[in-house]
Amino acid sequence: MARPPRINPKDEKALFTELLSPQYADDPYAFVLFCYPWGVRNTPLEDYKGPREWQKEYLQEVGEHLRSQKANKEIEFPLEMWRKATSSGRGPGKSALVSWLVHWLMSTRLGSTTIVAANTEAQLKSRTFAEIKKWLTLAINGHWFEASVLTIKPQPWFDQILKDQLKVDTGYYYAQGQLWSEENPDAFAGAHNPLGMQVIFDEASGIPAPIWTVTSGFFTEPVVDRYWHVFSNPRRNSGAFFDVFHNPDVSKQWRHRTIDSRTVEGTDRATYDAIIAEHGIDSDEARVEVLGQFPKQGDKQFIANDIVYGAQAREVVEDMYAPLIMGVDLARFGNDQSVIRFRQGRDARSIPPLVFKKRDNTFMAN
Repeated sequence: MARPPRINPKDEKALFTELLSPQYADDPYAFVLFCYPWGVRNTPLEDYKGPREWQKEYLQEVGEHLRSQKANKEIEFPLEMWRKATSSGRGPGKSALVSWLVHWLMSTRLGSTTIVAANTEAQLKSRTFAEIKKWLTLAINGHWFEASVLTIKPQPWFDQILKDQLKVDTGYYYAQGQLWSEENPDAFAGAHNPLGMQVIFDEASGIPAPIWTVTSGFFTEPVVDRYWHVFSNPRRNSGAFFDVFHNPDVSKQWRHRTIDSRTVEGTDRATYDAIIAEHGIDSDEARVEVLGQFPKQGDKQFIANDIVYGAQAREVVEDMYAPLIMGVDLARFGNDQSVIRFRQGRDARSIPPLVFKKRDNTFMAN
């Protein structure tokens, strides 16, 4: 297929060469500044000079990681993949950053694959991918790609050039919105690409642990370009996104950032102040929507996390003369376990618990 009209082949070649140069290919922040019409009159970016500060810092951090991995490869050091989780209040510009990351990898890693997932199908279609396509229309090389509901792929003319002239395998060259099923997580599996692999979770707090487990298998090839970006409002105080920030065994594998939306330029401070005034600065509403912190108590949780953590941290005080109290939590045949625990005075740790799985009430009563 021929090029679209009004595209000068010489200009096209110059643009292609420029975007693949280390100046932009190895520096996502420089790429974003170059590719979009910041400050240009009669465009949606007329009043903007560039990304917000936290977005800038994120892009620069990705660039630093990439350059360090290239240096490691030259001296045959082990390669590390990029993993970063960002927890924030509402409105700091997560979806815009997601869009830039998608566009950067597709433009500078020819043949690469990007998988984008979200907490719901509606979020993925109407919010995340709508934002990705919006930024693609603003991009200086947006005409390289065509967009459908949940896929960005090279235009046929661009695809043909890559195959014929550069011998690039374009079979897995796309950015794709991936739907998932908690009951069938293996259906989410299968993506591997040594030319570059990127996975982005948007509103990751709602993505269940089995999908996270399957995703980790996408990055088995020890190549430089492996990126796993995770963004979310911290709406749940359990699950895989929560563990990234609170489980030491998981947390040590990830970079983290928590963003208080009040500190982000270009947001409406009055909106956040109203939430705090209505609910209180230490309320779960303010923690989630403004501070980017996880709620203290879940929807189905009887005892708040801060109370549990406080009890776990206190020293055990034994009192052999206090009455022995037994507590029973029945689970029967669900995924949870039935547990019998004992407390004497303020000591609920010295006597080991009795734990049972898939036992009926008769068994437990006996």
